[in-house]
Amino acid sequence: MSLLFALSPATSSCAKPADAPVDAPTLVASLRREVPARTAYAEVRFSGLLERPLILHGELEYLGPDRLAKRVDTPYREQMRVEHGEASVQRGDRPVRTFPLGQAPELEGFLRGFAALLGGDAAALERDFTMTASGAARAWRLVLEPRDARLARRIREIRVDGSDATPRCFTTREGDGDVSVLLVDRLADAKLAVQVSQPQVDALCRGIDAR
Repeated sequence: MSLLFALSPATSSCAKPADAPVDAPTLVASLRREVPARTAYAEVRFSGLLERPLILHGELEYLGPDRLAKRVDTPYREQMRVEHGEASVQRGDRPVRTFPLGQAPELEGFLRGFAALLGGDAAALERDFTMTASGAARAWRLVLEPRDARLARRIREIRVDGSDATPRCFTTREGDGDVSVLLVDRLADAKLAVQVSQPQVDALCRGIDAR
């Protein structure tokens, strides 16, 4: 599989020992990507309204600080594009719907965090989120919690798991308890059971054999 997103650093950096502890600002700086950047993804959505997780596959495209495109190929077809403070969505052959991001604070919050991460901009990230990094270079976790009370009611946290300068999973925990996990890089092709559980996906993100 070709990953144009590459999820590799935009600039070369000195290798660190695999067991070297990580700190949030340095970790974020290492995640900077050149644009445009594309990757295949698998997304697992856990919701109290669903009898089983919804698993999506498609392509994600990062086009810059306020521009993001997401294509769903299965189990349905959908195109979403975010730019200049607006989002447009088209499912199948239906008409395109356009709305301001302010109507979808969880999407706006994810975009701000995602853009700051892939821009390697720790200062911008810290304006909107508190950052907590744990682990070492070979397996790290970055937890982002919204500072804005309005956004925090919709998004409890955004969690990023990865290795070295490569993020593998973006987990969004919403205020109502729903969870969405975006798996990228080599995990985009992960074999997921129809009834995959949250602990199993979490173990996959952390590189743990959960069988």
